[in-house]
Amino acid sequence: MSHVSLEELFRQSVTFPGPSLRMAGLQEVREAIEEQLVHIKGQHAICLYARLKREARMMADEDIEYEQHQLKNLVDELFPKVLRGGFIVSLWSVFESCVKDLAEYTRREKKLPFSLQELRAGNFLNQMDLFFSRTLNLTVFPDKDLRTRLDEIMNFRHALAHHDGSVDKLPNSLHCKSESEYKSKGLFVYRDLHHSYAVPSAEYSKESLDSVKKFLEHFSDQVYVALHPIPLEDNA
Repeated sequence: MSHVSLEELFRQSVTFPGPSLRMAGLQEVREAIEEQLVHIKGQHAICLYARLKREARMMADEDIEYEQHQLKNLVDELFPKVLRGGFIVSLWSVFESCVKDLAEYTRREKKLPFSLQELRAGNFLNQMDLFFSRTLNLTVFPDKDLRTRLDEIMNFRHALAHHDGSVDKLPNSLHCKSESEYKSKGLFVYRDLHHSYAVPSAEYSKESLDSVKKFLEHFSDQVYVALHPIPLEDNA
């Protein structure tokens, strides 16, 4: 096993802005969200059951059905919409922030006269592709399928953040003709009086996190090697 100096370890783990801590944090958050959704569903069901047991004799059948329907909307639609949808929004925010940190580190190391955010390339993925291919001669997206997945997450995040998950605003890769097709892509579609909206499933959230993590870990390694091809040695 080759020796790695303390100086090199410090540069790798402290000086260089790698994504590992943020990715580990998001993993903990995603798992906590799923645990909380299970807990919320159980607790609300217990509370409703207890109330109906006390008040059922004074309630009409349609009132009981209404209360049950409201519970279903709350625990199956609203809470997952807010918590899982919010996770996707946060996931993309972390992705962009990690890439911007790597770009700023690159700008400082190479003393560049321009930054990532000064480039205009249509969207963020094109922007980062342009920046790192020009400055470090990297193939930013060697895995085209992963690039397609990141593009989907980016555009789904836009639909969630700016259009409340409206089905009409989903990226083309997530447009489907039936609810079963949406489920096969990891989405649930619900409707209210005014619009239809998509809610990510637990599987979609996990797969999205896995895709972002896979890309960032590989890409940050590429950036590090391009900037620091020669490991540091400990000072004598």
